[in-house]
Amino acid sequence: MSRNSLKQVLSGWDVFFIAVGQIIGAGVIALTGIAIGMTGPSVIFAYLLSAVLVLIVTILIMMAGSVLPAVGAYYSWCSRLSGGWIGSIVLSLILLASVSLSLYGSSFGLYLNPLFPILTANQWGICVIVLLFLANLLGLQLAAKVQFALVAILVSALAIYAGFAMPKIELSLLQPWLPEGVIGFVTAIFLLKFATSGAYMIVGLSGEMKNPRRVIPIVMTTATIVVAVLYAFVALASVGVVPWQEMINKPLTVAGEQFLPGWAMTYFLVGGAGLAICTTLNSQFIQLPRTFIVASWDQLIPESFGRLNRFGAPYFILGIMMAVGVIPLIVGLDIGDIARAATISASLPSIFVYWSLTRIHTRYPEQYANSMFNMKPVWIWALFVFSELSTFVGIYFLSRDLSSTVIWSLVIWSVIAVAYYPVRKRFLAKQGFDLDAATSDESIFQHD
Repeated sequence: MSRNSLKQVLSGWDVFFIAVGQIIGAGVIALTGIAIGMTGPSVIFAYLLSAVLVLIVTILIMMAGSVLPAVGAYYSWCSRLSGGWIGSIVLSLILLASVSLSLYGSSFGLYLNPLFPILTANQWGICVIVLLFLANLLGLQLAAKVQFALVAILVSALAIYAGFAMPKIELSLLQPWLPEGVIGFVTAIFLLKFATSGAYMIVGLSGEMKNPRRVIPIVMTTATIVVAVLYAFVALASVGVVPWQEMINKPLTVAGEQFLPGWAMTYFLVGGAGLAICTTLNSQFIQLPRTFIVASWDQLIPESFGRLNRFGAPYFILGIMMAVGVIPLIVGLDIGDIARAATISASLPSIFVYWSLTRIHTRYPEQYANSMFNMKPVWIWALFVFSELSTFVGIYFLSRDLSSTVIWSLVIWSVIAVAYYPVRKRFLAKQGFDLDAATSDESIFQHD
């Protein structure tokens, strides 16, 4: 299959709205109340500083996207810089993370079912997954336009939530500022990192961007800052109208009931909470297939998996993603534990990615010297250590009170992830194909 079969069709604005949609998820609805319990009214600044933390830990990813833009960047960087086996492990972890598609669908249905009980929560989830699958099946440009529309409605819903609250803010309610001290404030920052991160996912689309070396760092930075500022206003609305103690571990709707008129509350539930899930779901459909396309080029997975239809969409991979999303909803499986394992699995690839990116300045010295991220090696290693520590802290938060089902899911899948590459390599070797050579082919970086 041609490695130039993907066209560069995404503008900077397309990428920006994909990034915003990936960042704004159900996290702002669910995590704000938890963070309020950790740090009280200072949650406002915890959101802003969490964005600073996100930008620091993604500097290496911005650098890599600027120096070595590539389709399916996480897999491409790891396989080319650290070896095909590491790339294969990263691919396997991303595959497990895709199980969360069914969780997104189910969560969307939980918001819509009380308002429109004509369908059950799972049926609404199936509908949204199928609709977004069809949009992506018709090509990346249409999927990007759908994302733009969804993000526009989503941002307007969050703006309505914050806007109605502003005239009713009582400064006296913003006391005490740090009820749990500095420790609680710092803990909230690391927790809210989950709500303000996500822009880094756009690096996987760099093979289909116009001028990715410039677009990636600009979009990652601006999208993260814009969303963090919006979140800060949402947080202010949540602690400035009702006593912050009443918002501990509560969703935003608890505060919204105090100042939103009925129509605005309905709009916020559907356009805010509901579409926050949809934009993340659509971003998954847009971005995840690119990783598997490259793996199919390398024949790490069967080459037929990466075939494109006449719209340039990887129909086979998209079909698998749709099935992964809807089958658990159709049969009524309890996906809560497995979805939690998938969420942890989504954090694990960063461990391997950050290690691989430390090699760029020595493997590609000329490209690195000409980039806007021409840092001294000591800063690269400092960012590596900080980014890895931040990743482990995030995994710690996700891993607390794991059930035996989640633990065994992760253990079994980790064994499969480690064993797959040697088995696949031996199988292809019998056919005269060198998998090590394929997964080290650096022409994947030479697309612009």
